[in-house]
Amino acid sequence: MAQVYTDLPDDLAQAVDQICSPLYAQMFEKIAKEQPNSLSNEEHIMLKYYPNCIIRYEGNRRLEIIERIRRTHLKWFDRWLSEQNTGLPPYIEWNSIMSEIMLHATNILFRIDLGNVITSNETHNECQQIADTIKHILLSISKANPINIDRAAVPLIQDLLLILFYFTLDNKLAIYLKSLELVDLINILIQTSNNDDEIHLQAYRILAVIMTETDIKQLQNSSRIATVFITFIRETIDSGISYEARLHNSLRSLKVLTQHDQIREELIKQEGHSLFLRCILEDKFHPLKAKLPALEILLALTFNKDFAAKLKDNITFVNHIRTLTSSSQQELQLVATALIWKLEKESETTAKIVQQQISSMSSTTIVKKQYDIMISYSHNDRELCHRILNFLEKDQLRVWIDSRLMHGATFDAMAKAIENAEFVLICMSDAYKQSPFCEMEASYAIKRRCHIIPLVMTANYKADGWLGVLTSALIYVDFPKFGFDKAYQELKRQIDLYRMNDSNSRLVNQEQVHHNPSSIVDVIPNTVLTVDNKKEPRPVVTYPYCIDLWTKDHVKSFLLDKELDALLPVLEGMNGKLLNEAYSMCQANKQGMFLSLKEDVNKSQRATLTLKDYLTFLDEIKIYIPLTQNNSLNTTSAVCNLM
Repeated sequence: MAQVYTDLPDDLAQAVDQICSPLYAQMFEKIAKEQPNSLSNEEHIMLKYYPNCIIRYEGNRRLEIIERIRRTHLKWFDRWLSEQNTGLPPYIEWNSIMSEIMLHATNILFRIDLGNVITSNETHNECQQIADTIKHILLSISKANPINIDRAAVPLIQDLLLILFYFTLDNKLAIYLKSLELVDLINILIQTSNNDDEIHLQAYRILAVIMTETDIKQLQNSSRIATVFITFIRETIDSGISYEARLHNSLRSLKVLTQHDQIREELIKQEGHSLFLRCILEDKFHPLKAKLPALEILLALTFNKDFAAKLKDNITFVNHIRTLTSSSQQELQLVATALIWKLEKESETTAKIVQQQISSMSSTTIVKKQYDIMISYSHNDRELCHRILNFLEKDQLRVWIDSRLMHGATFDAMAKAIENAEFVLICMSDAYKQSPFCEMEASYAIKRRCHIIPLVMTANYKADGWLGVLTSALIYVDFPKFGFDKAYQELKRQIDLYRMNDSNSRLVNQEQVHHNPSSIVDVIPNTVLTVDNKKEPRPVVTYPYCIDLWTKDHVKSFLLDKELDALLPVLEGMNGKLLNEAYSMCQANKQGMFLSLKEDVNKSQRATLTLKDYLTFLDEIKIYIPLTQNNSLNTTSAVCNLM
């Protein structure tokens, strides 16, 4: 039964009613079966003109209309897809007419990027069923074409991948796609597609969302991924406004991909930043759909120190960013502010942090923090985060949170909140890891040596990449796994346990430790070296995350703390940079360096170096070693590179 759309233009109201009639599906199936070279006037209006009318409509009833069409046709579309496309040869090659009407159908049913969000559980369930059907078809095609895909199947694959890409734009459907374990299948399609650009583009846009850090390391083709996006973005920029939507979607997908270090490095190596600068600096690009993701991509790339220095030297860009810090578009203003902080303030702040850490090592003064807790989170997880906030405040804890969401506070304000908080809760999810803002917050909390408690926000989430490195040694509180009440009690238990241990530690320090004015290391006094007690007193000290920042006292303290006294005769007197050099020599020739160090230790007549001591030294020191090309597999040392 036709609905009444009195507030819509006549053509649009008629288009909606006709699309939702059985005639639309009948005409579609007829064209799919017969593959004609042309359409009748009636077919043209039904299958092309009416869908265009609906897609172009931007009024306030848009979602209502799209949801009605979905309720009408999703079950039919899934049935048609599964019945007519088994994935097995022989394939009916779609001609240009069929490809065009399939694209129109895809747009009105599945296109989410134009604000056509999914609002009902029924639609989500139907889309999940269609995703299952698409996986089955693609698996069949893959098995039937193990070396090269039959060219007749290429248009079908292109359209199915486009539908899956649209599904990645919905959070619930993206999670469901991950559960389907599509990564290997999509990689096979990439490898057997004879370098079809459209298949590669859609495939990589899907992988951008569903891949884990482990997946991308196993791909070993991050160079190809970067090349595909750079080439496509360059072509769409040069092609003009007709490809504007595809440019926006590609920038959005690439922004997600830049959470992976390998992609960042490839984009820098292939100088993709020149395209992002064009999107930012040229007036013709949309401020939120093109300029914003381009800015966020550049922000992610600035975690590479060399690139950050290069970008800082681009005076035109920096001046433009300064103007954006006062933009009326809040999103642009926030990214611009974050970029200025990364390019100009971070090094200055890091130097202050190091100095403060050194000063704090020589003091037992207890500094009262302004906040008990700072919550670092993605706005996608705001519902659960604000529920946690409410419980914390009921328990009389002082909490700082970006209450305006979407990083409504400037990064300066967030940095101050981190500096003045006893605990930082890192609310982990895919959305958190994909956000360069969140990465900045988490990295800064690490630099400030805050006590961090990671909270898992989404079911079955496993932190990887930069987030996995930062939280690998910490205990997670998994809210979806244990349920809110039990998880919250565990969070409170961790807070109380840390405070109890910290209080006991401070009590011991105040009673037993005195300060040596000539050293930054506090040591236990009145220790007498006897036959039974030949080891030097153990220091009470914390170390900068990056070994290059260590002083001679840090090195000596580290060796004593790790009970590596045997190495004191040869390593005492070195600062962090020299110790880093020694470590590099050990890595280059482990056996030779062991024999050399052992001989030097024996000559000192103070100790004997065992193989166990030597291997323990290499294992304990590696987490403080900055990443280089030669030790890039040492993921734990990535923390150093955040400095």
